[in-house]
Amino acid sequence: MNKTLVISKTERHLKRYYRWNSHLYDTTRWAILWGRKWLGDYLRSELEELSKKNPTAPSTPCIVEIGCGTGFHLSALAPVFKNSVFYGFDASTHMLNKAYKKIHKLKNVQLREEYFSSNSLQDSSVDCFICSYSMSMNENIPTLIESIHQNMKDSGVLYIVDFLSTSSDWFYRWMMLHGVYIHSEIIVELQNTFESVEYESKRGFFGLFRYGVVKAIKQKKSDLHRLVLVL
Repeated sequence: MNKTLVISKTERHLKRYYRWNSHLYDTTRWAILWGRKWLGDYLRSELEELSKKNPTAPSTPCIVEIGCGTGFHLSALAPVFKNSVFYGFDASTHMLNKAYKKIHKLKNVQLREEYFSSNSLQDSSVDCFICSYSMSMNENIPTLIESIHQNMKDSGVLYIVDFLSTSSDWFYRWMMLHGVYIHSEIIVELQNTFESVEYESKRGFFGLFRYGVVKAIKQKKSDLHRLVLVL
C-alpha cells in the first residue's frame, strides 16, 4: 500500500473523529488509557535526572510529544522544565484547541497542527520524544519509528505508553473502528531501529488488553564501539 495514502487516510480519520470526541476526551479516557499518569510521573523524574546531568548544557533541550491531544503531558511538564522547549504535534484542530487553553501562558511550548513525519523537524534535533497512546493511532508503525529515530539526537530517548496486544477479537475490531491499531510487533520494530530498548508489559482493564511502558535510546556510535570492545 502506498505510504502517502496510508498517512492521508489516518490523518483524515483523526481530524474527523476528534472533532466531537475532543469534548469528551479528558473525562472519559482515564478508563482506557492505562499507565498514562504513571508515564507522566516517570517523565518528570527522568527529565529531572537529565537536567542534573547537563546543568550547563549549551543548547536548550528539545522535547517533542507526538499526538499531544489535549495537552495532558505538556501542561504538566512544561511549567516545571522552563529551560526546555516543548513541541506538541497533533492532527486534530479540536484537540489542539483544548491543549492551547492549558498551555497558552507558557512561553516554552509550541503546538503544531501536523501529522508527524520525517520532514516535521530538522534531523538529529530532538532530545526526547513522548508517545502516549499515539503510536496505536498510526497504521504504519515502521515509518513512524524511523521518522522519530531520524529526528533524534545521539543519546536521545523515546518514551512510550501504548497498547501491545489483546486476546479479544471483539476488542481488537472495536478499537479499529475508532482508528486504534493494536500493534503486537511494536517492540520488535523498536528493537530493529533503536540501539537500546527497555520495556515492561502490563495488564490493562482486568486483562482485556496488555499495554507497554517503553524507553528506547538512540546511542552514540562511539558508545556502541566501546560496548563492542568491552564484549
